[in-house]
Amino acid sequence: MSYSNCQNPYCHYHDTQDRIKGSKGNKVYTTRKSTAYFGIACTLHCLNSYLEHNKEQIQRAIPEMQIQSRPINMYYNWQTKKLENS
Repeated sequence: MSYSNCQNPYCHYHDTQDRIKGSKGNKVYTTRKSTAYFGIACTLHCLNSYLEHNKEQIQRAIPEMQIQSRPINMYYNWQTKKLENS
C-alpha cells in the first residue's frame, strides 16, 4: 500500500521552501508527497518520526518472534532462499 502524502504527523512543521504553498499573503507549510520510503514518508527523517510516533501500534499489530535456530552444518542461500548443506 502506498500513500500519496507523507504520513508523518509532524511533516508540515519542517521549515523548507518546497513545503510552502498558497497565494501571496496566505502562505502555509504543507505536508510533502510520500516517496520511496515505503510509500509512507517523504524523507528518512519523516519515516523515523512516523515510526517513533506509531511504535506502540506497530508492536501490537506485529507479534514478537520466537527464538529461531538452524543446524551448524547448514547455511542459508539468500538467492534460493533455502537452507543447504555446507
